[in-house]
Amino acid sequence: MIRGLMQTIIPSLVALAAASVIATASEPSAKDREAILSMAGVFTVHFSFHETAAIAPGYELKKKPYEETATEVIQVVEDSPTRIALQNLLVVPGKDGKPVVIKHWAQIWTWQDTELLDYSGAGDDLAWGRVSLTPEQARGTWSQLVTQIDDTPRYEGYGKWIHERGESYWQGLPTRRPLPRREYSKRDDYDYLVVTNRHALTPDGWVHEQDNRKVVDREGGPVRTLCHESGINTYTRTESEDAAAALAWWREHGEFWDTVRRFWIESGEHAGTTFSYSTHENGEGLSKLLTRLEREKPAPDAIVRALKPFVISR
Repeated sequence: MIRGLMQTIIPSLVALAAASVIATASEPSAKDREAILSMAGVFTVHFSFHETAAIAPGYELKKKPYEETATEVIQVVEDSPTRIALQNLLVVPGKDGKPVVIKHWAQIWTWQDTELLDYSGAGDDLAWGRVSLTPEQARGTWSQLVTQIDDTPRYEGYGKWIHERGESYWQGLPTRRPLPRREYSKRDDYDYLVVTNRHALTPDGWVHEQDNRKVVDREGGPVRTLCHESGINTYTRTESEDAAAALAWWREHGEFWDTVRRFWIESGEHAGTTFSYSTHENGEGLSKLLTRLEREKPAPDAIVRALKPFVISR
């Protein structure tokens, strides 16, 4: 395991706070909450990732960008004064022409969060550390925890929502994350991403901009950047008959996934200083376990008991 990136960027937040107006209210501004909630709705999403600069000697850029377009329904699944959770649901055409709903990532926004997760693994080692912020460091900020499709963490960052020049955007400090789904089964020449995220509202939706660095970090060798990558995911509001399928799917399965999401959040908040999420315990893989539990719909306490062995303290 290697040292968490978050511990090296906390001083940057202090400098950022000193250079900007620090919120003094115990609750977030209405503009902040409105900005987050406005990312819910029905969207046509265009995903685009393009390697832009080769940094390591001899590395050749992938000239063909990764691009996909999909319909995505984003629902508000938790809304309190200091926490908002948005669940993304992909809707794709099935073989019979009927829409198929795929549970996608969730984004969990927490106001003045003082306990953050810091990805500290590499390759297949999905290890995490916990970083504590002082109230001064967290003042005026929102953390954004992004989950995998099984609601285990993918990454967490924090920063401020800025409302100026007719623009509303949130930009987090650099955060490390595992290889993306689009590449982890196809590439083994780097170990993780270091990413700066920006979420900006647009007149017809919002855009998620990513400044990515693909990093090689292996035992016995120096840490080095392989290349830079630009990611732009554009969410454009639309009307789609397929949205009804997503809403119906969530009515059937939402209560189960609410329990799963809360368990992973609480496990991260209460786990040891370093921990990981296992993919296979007690003779059953996590993916198959979740599929079975989703079908059987046991009581919440039974779901929690089934998931506890998959949180491994180090």
